[in-house]
Amino acid sequence: MKTFLKKITVFLLLVVLVVTLIVVGSDFIIKSQSKFTVNKDVTKLILGHSHSQCSINDSILKKSINLSASGESYFYNYQKLKKIIGDNPQIQTVFIEFTNNQVDSVMDDWTWGYEKMSFYLQYYSSFMDSEDFNLLLKHNSTDLFASYSIATRKHVYRIVKGDYNLADEIGNYMYTKQSKVEELISNNNFNSSISESHSISETNIQYLRKMIKYCRGNSIEVFLIRSPQHPLYADLSNEDVYQNILKTRFDDVDLLDFNGMKFPNSNYLDLRHLNYKGANKFTTLFDNLIENNLLYSANKQFLIDEAVRNFNKK
Repeated sequence: MKTFLKKITVFLLLVVLVVTLIVVGSDFIIKSQSKFTVNKDVTKLILGHSHSQCSINDSILKKSINLSASGESYFYNYQKLKKIIGDNPQIQTVFIEFTNNQVDSVMDDWTWGYEKMSFYLQYYSSFMDSEDFNLLLKHNSTDLFASYSIATRKHVYRIVKGDYNLADEIGNYMYTKQSKVEELISNNNFNSSISESHSISETNIQYLRKMIKYCRGNSIEVFLIRSPQHPLYADLSNEDVYQNILKTRFDDVDLLDFNGMKFPNSNYLDLRHLNYKGANKFTTLFDNLIENNLLYSANKQFLIDEAVRNFNKK
């Protein structure tokens, strides 16, 4: 019996050792070999979740790349930002989507919930520091280890394929022709995605501050931007909370607020997002403003509001 138990113990130790070597080894290879390079002409980077992913067409906004990703919190945006800036010294300006739901506590689940960790860790786990890892460990250790298992399998597949350029996989402008607004309105479907209490996510706010600090530490201009949203969008209910956080936490950062732009329903994908028609119009207006030195003006929001008023009159 003792001999049997000894063999089992040795076998289990060997299994643990092999698994550890696979995890650590694949993580090291991904960390050392991965590249996040983009076109050398790109000087403007757009980050955020699905709002900016759907609203800013980087084929219209000159010298830009939109690496926003649906469902991605600032925790994962931050990992992406570090790698993109590190591998692309030509980037001079970063625009970070900052809209109503990004201040809400729902973003906590977007950070350490199983659905998000199990998807995003395959791209970012190798580049997280101990503070990042400990945050996930503290809030959801069980799902963190399960997600690391998935990430490790993805790492091994990537190593086998020799595919180490991640820039094409971590975000993009999403072109869509769909428009569901009339259907949503007719069905009285105005569901909100944020908390009823409008409680805030300190973690998401802290990681947005990290992104701003990182940009400034690398001499990169950084701006917050709020893309147009449908006036009936239910998450606008926390506008007072949103404005308070903007004033108390981010008064040192310019917000380029385009939420006042109005489009016909056919220009929205749904009550949260623009489709390609709305995106083309918004991006064209944004690009024209930048070409006319918006970013160097002392009255940025005044110029935006004036342009939006003229647009809405048409």
